[in-house]
Amino acid sequence: MKASAGTLFVVATPIGHLGDLTPRAAETLAAVDLVLCEDTRHTARLLNHLGLQKATWSLHAHNEQERVASVLERLAGGESIALVSDAGTPCLSDPGARLVDAVQSADMTVRTLPGPFAAAAALAGSGLCPVPFAFWGFVAKKSSERREQLRLRLQAGPEGPMTHAFYVPGRDLIDFAEDVEAVAPRCRLVLARELTKIHETWLRGTPAEVRGLVQEEHLRGEAVALCEITAQSAPGEKQEPADARELVARAKAAGRDRKEALRDIGQKTGLARRVLYGLWLGSEREPEPESEP
Repeated sequence: MKASAGTLFVVATPIGHLGDLTPRAAETLAAVDLVLCEDTRHTARLLNHLGLQKATWSLHAHNEQERVASVLERLAGGESIALVSDAGTPCLSDPGARLVDAVQSADMTVRTLPGPFAAAAALAGSGLCPVPFAFWGFVAKKSSERREQLRLRLQAGPEGPMTHAFYVPGRDLIDFAEDVEAVAPRCRLVLARELTKIHETWLRGTPAEVRGLVQEEHLRGEAVALCEITAQSAPGEKQEPADARELVARAKAAGRDRKEALRDIGQKTGLARRVLYGLWLGSEREPEPESEP
């Protein structure tokens, strides 16, 4: 294969299993003059697997804009260039979108080679509603920021359920499940980790159930988190008092600390603490009747 001169090839690479690299992607990497990659050391392992020795430039979140002029110059000079990320499809929660925009705006040729995309792979194997589907990339690092993101983003579709995909570092899986539980406790949650690898793992259920399934060995690497939202499970849809009574009864039966239990139940139901305290005591406080004039 001879790569087209002056062309930027956007090449999807495996998310774990090197056998997922397409023959066309391998041929393109062999033919181009330069490979742009997030981490040259990481991409070197892929190139070595293919038996290739190629010129590589780093292109990541901190230097992408600086690289644009040089890449355009080389494309204008007739070179062919491949853009890859460490794993999956470039530009989708990975660097490259600004470069591709600049190449397109300069009326130069862009060719995209489809392939692995972790969010799509997770959605296909999750059993959740596949359409409509929203991809949000990596979640915020702080729990308070994550919860605000979830409140804003976790919405049902215009005609029924909608699934939302996030990338979550393994170390944050338990905290993320707790955040989803606080915001949308009735949604269906799937954590898909180590996709295409030996230890591929699927954790499915309500946020509370999934949180209980996370083991220490799951807290490594990265995972795709999928939240299926319906009109009944979307943030803002609060549980009925009857549900709150049941939650309070379960907490009391389990011998939980009252303060901690009421805080958790309040996050799930949106009910005021005084109401939950009344349920804990066995009776809700009724408002005082207005006196006659």
